[in-house]
Amino acid sequence: MQGDDLHLTADFNATTPIEVIGAPSMAKNLVINGKEAQVKVDKNGIWSSSVAYNAPKVELPTLKSLKWKSIDTLPEVETSYDDSAWVSADQATKNSLFKLKTPTSLFASDYGFHTGTLLFRGHFVATGDEKTFFVQTQGGSAFGSSVWLNENHIGSWGGIDTDDDHNGTYTLPTLKKDESYVLTVVVDNMGLNENWVIGEDQMKNPRGILNYELSGRSASDITWKLTGNLGGEDYLDKVRGPLNEGGLYAERQGLHQPQPPSQSWKSDSPFDGLSAPGIKFYSASFDLDIEEGWDVPLYFNFGNSTSSPAAYRVQLYVNGYQYGKYVNNIGPQTSFPVPEGILNYRGTNYLGLSLWVLESEGAKLESFDLIHTTPVLTALKVESVDQPKYEKRKGAY
Repeated sequence: MQGDDLHLTADFNATTPIEVIGAPSMAKNLVINGKEAQVKVDKNGIWSSSVAYNAPKVELPTLKSLKWKSIDTLPEVETSYDDSAWVSADQATKNSLFKLKTPTSLFASDYGFHTGTLLFRGHFVATGDEKTFFVQTQGGSAFGSSVWLNENHIGSWGGIDTDDDHNGTYTLPTLKKDESYVLTVVVDNMGLNENWVIGEDQMKNPRGILNYELSGRSASDITWKLTGNLGGEDYLDKVRGPLNEGGLYAERQGLHQPQPPSQSWKSDSPFDGLSAPGIKFYSASFDLDIEEGWDVPLYFNFGNSTSSPAAYRVQLYVNGYQYGKYVNNIGPQTSFPVPEGILNYRGTNYLGLSLWVLESEGAKLESFDLIHTTPVLTALKVESVDQPKYEKRKGAY
């Protein structure tokens, strides 16, 4: 009650009759969602009214038509890349219970990297006799991995819907004696296990490299470095939290946040994609103008209609918040809801997409759309959460 007004708040998705039984004796008027309603009172004192539902026209952008820009987010495979700021994989292997067989630990959590994409770089000097590289990787259920020798992609694991380790043996090109080479292994960390069974330590199951072998060489001939999210456990984005970003270059640099410095980036669309294995980061922005007083559910939808879907992985960022992880060749989720408050319903929004292509023929987004379902007439008022914009990160590599 406010004075002699009886206030009701509710949500409506259709024209709806209203009855008020037992209205307070001092109530003279009925106000629904801030608007005074016409009321009839019958002989028993029951109030009756109606709320008219007239859905607004919701205009949403066509995402394919946005001004997309891109940047390579796997510079680590370039010969000139400097990994001196990475963590040296120098801790003793202590997790033998979980099948680590490497000379030093390549379990990312031993170094404080617990979430998101993991990257490993193994340095060695060739004898010229190396023919193959075997690596056993683990990233959780439906994970994937890719391997490069210098700038040459030598193989990928697209993933399947299990949490089994993957054993991959990759053929190497001819190596030159006494020359230095770098193996780059990218592992998609899908998250740590939960301890479903009492007494088990499944949450300690490793993510990273469990074993490897360079043919004709000792395992200790390779010196490894690794990285994940910038800062590891001392993560930088205290607003969005520790699970928001992983170890991709674009994430470490903070380029997924609003207003990235994309002026010099290439005009390039995820609908064109990559013609070969690699990882790109795409950025675009769009405006929304959704009428106040309406709760309009919005979803980002990825298309997947082919009988043999290409192996690629996408992370979706909305105003700096990670709101989707889409695995095209596994699924099953293709539709990712993002609520008002993360999305600015009356203002500018920034999109970020990482596209990781694992197959030699390349891949691109089949479709990517912003759609809405039934608008709901509401009294709900949502304020946007903090959305820190891009700032150059000290120490980012």
